[in-house]
Amino acid sequence: MMSKLVKKINYLFILFILSLSSVQAVDTIRVGIVLDGPIKREILPINQIIKEVKELTAGEFNIEFPQDKVLHGNWRVDGINKSLHELLNDPSVDMIIANGLLSSHQAAQIETLNKPVIAPIVADRILQELPYKDEASGKHNYVYVSEGRTIADDLRQFYELNQYKHLAIVVDKLFLEALPQLRGATYSVQEELGFELSLLPVIDDPESTLQTLPPTIDAIYVPPLLRFSEEDFKRFASNLVERKIPSFSLLGRVELEMGLLATSSGREVDTIRYARRIALYMQSILLGSNASTLKIELEQPQKLAINMRTARAIGFSPKWQSLESADLLYEEVTNNKVSVSLVEAIQKAISSNLSLQIDKLDLALSKDDVKNARSPLLPQFSIGAGISQIDRDRAGLSQAQRSSDSELTASQVIYSETNKSGYEIAKLLQQAESAALRSSILNVISTSSTAYLQLLLANATEKVRRSNLAVTETNLELAETRLKIGYTDRSEVLRWQSQLATDRRNLYSAQSLRDQSETELKRQLNMTLSEAIAVTDNGIADLLVILDSERFQRFFDNPLSFDVFTEFEVERALNNSPELEQTDFIISSNQRQLLATERAYYVPDINLNTQYGRNIERGGLGDNSNLSDDQWTIGLQATLPLFAGGARKAAVSRANNTLIQSRYQRANTKEQIEARVRSAIQQASGSYPAIRLSRDAADAAKENLFLVIDAYSKGAVSITDLIDAQDASLAANLSAVEAQYTFMIDWIEIQRSVANFDLLLTEDGFEYWYQELDQYYKARNR
Repeated sequence: MMSKLVKKINYLFILFILSLSSVQAVDTIRVGIVLDGPIKREILPINQIIKEVKELTAGEFNIEFPQDKVLHGNWRVDGINKSLHELLNDPSVDMIIANGLLSSHQAAQIETLNKPVIAPIVADRILQELPYKDEASGKHNYVYVSEGRTIADDLRQFYELNQYKHLAIVVDKLFLEALPQLRGATYSVQEELGFELSLLPVIDDPESTLQTLPPTIDAIYVPPLLRFSEEDFKRFASNLVERKIPSFSLLGRVELEMGLLATSSGREVDTIRYARRIALYMQSILLGSNASTLKIELEQPQKLAINMRTARAIGFSPKWQSLESADLLYEEVTNNKVSVSLVEAIQKAISSNLSLQIDKLDLALSKDDVKNARSPLLPQFSIGAGISQIDRDRAGLSQAQRSSDSELTASQVIYSETNKSGYEIAKLLQQAESAALRSSILNVISTSSTAYLQLLLANATEKVRRSNLAVTETNLELAETRLKIGYTDRSEVLRWQSQLATDRRNLYSAQSLRDQSETELKRQLNMTLSEAIAVTDNGIADLLVILDSERFQRFFDNPLSFDVFTEFEVERALNNSPELEQTDFIISSNQRQLLATERAYYVPDINLNTQYGRNIERGGLGDNSNLSDDQWTIGLQATLPLFAGGARKAAVSRANNTLIQSRYQRANTKEQIEARVRSAIQQASGSYPAIRLSRDAADAAKENLFLVIDAYSKGAVSITDLIDAQDASLAANLSAVEAQYTFMIDWIEIQRSVANFDLLLTEDGFEYWYQELDQYYKARNR
């Protein structure tokens, strides 16, 4: 028994040792790489390939990419062939990646490949006449990656975007030599669309290329120009912009970033998918598959992308249909936008708002009324001159037949209740108008701030709608992939297409609302309505942090404290209110008017009048030098009406009723102010916690959407489940952005209701407000 047990232990130990050795003996595979030449811009970064390969095969194979096995053909066909054969004949190299357009092509031309060659860069497999059999290459040890699109597909999409008449294709001279079939590649699409074509060979000088450009060229198609450095290519793209020529890139979005107009490929995710496909090829080959049997098709969703900055620079405006379906780079006009913060917007509104300018003139008019009312109380002077002639029968000793005279008249009101009260009432009404202006300023601050926040909300809503549209587009791509592999039927694709149309319509609505909100803000600021404006939410998050701090939360965290806070704000509103101040001045003016009408019964008007006259010349019959040349009078007059037909009684009654009405108006205004404050605080008390709750809901809905998308891609849930999850995420995200800006609008309303915006407009506004609030709480709790 014992010996059997020992044998078993020894046997298990040997198996253990063998398993350890097998773990340690992971195969080392060396991969060589062939490039077309010294590449200044990579189509498919080698580092990305290495990263994906290492991650996929970790623990399974030890794959190395020796630096001395990275060769290039120096931009010559014979050089590329030499590099390929060198690696094929190198016993230390197990596999080759032909990471170039020509090296991928030339590898297919080698009759016998003694080791696997992966060719990831193919422009057009049909045009290049690459081997193809049963969705694979069918060539021993050779596999390549084909997107399934052709250059003709690109030219059709470019034509749909911009109906060109004479197209130029700027192509590397080496490619024309190695692929002579390029010259005839576009005959069918030329005949179909009816455009003229020019092929422009280029080596590495962008300037000389454009100097040979025919003057009738109205569009340029750009295949990979990998001999150009990034700076060279930027200059090339800049020259195209200066010439106002639309351009389309085969390579993708990286070239749009450098200034080309449009492309239908080259998303960041596309590059990752390419690198992962190479890693999968390598793993399959190492596990025993022949490269000739591996599927070559890599479905890359073709998504039009447009550089809107370039479009603006060349004066090109895409059609609405293109804008709907394309990804738009640099859509926002930032260079010519006037950027304003919330405080700057308020300051500009105070200085420029047209409604406020009108109200300021009302105050100026009231000052003119004061001056006009005061004028009867000041001395009045007048001067006059006249010529008279009478008939001979009346001329005599006391009056000459012809006379020229001058006169100076002066008067002074000693006392006039009507004039005195009019002056005092005018001053009171001026003070009332001044209070009304302060109310108007507060209204403008409130409306301009609200318009600013409404624009921020509209921008955020558009962003959410645009993000949701991108999710729908991704789900449509996923459904199309599921359809191709037999996971679903066409109805699912059609359902996503319907959802895509709905989401685009909703995005249009969001953009329209954004434009309307922008127009309203510019109107509030009295800006040119065609002028572009940029707003920022800087500072809003800081405000929310302050309000959420323990220092302030103690005033709101229970019903009793909240009631005290409300009373504090009501008291502030009543003390600050320009509307109450305006009503008080109006009441004072009514009281003065009532006093004046009562005094009209017993207080006379007293006036002092003087007159001085001098004869300038006499003539005709009765010209008597003994007549006096100077005349003067002075008199004091008091006037008191005895009976005015009941007008004075009616005036007293009217003044009394007006005063009573004003007092009711004050009580009503006070009640409205208190109600406005309480309503604003109650509204904010509901919108403030909604920020946190809606954010939590959005986070949960987002995580749920990711889980459902993953499950949908695996066929575990239906399209209905995914659409429900996406709708829930959209609603939650919209609610989250709306909650933040809705609270801020409610907060603005609180500041307006208490007639004080120091919290927004002064650096120490919050501190001063806190100190007042803290003192009020302490006084109430004694």
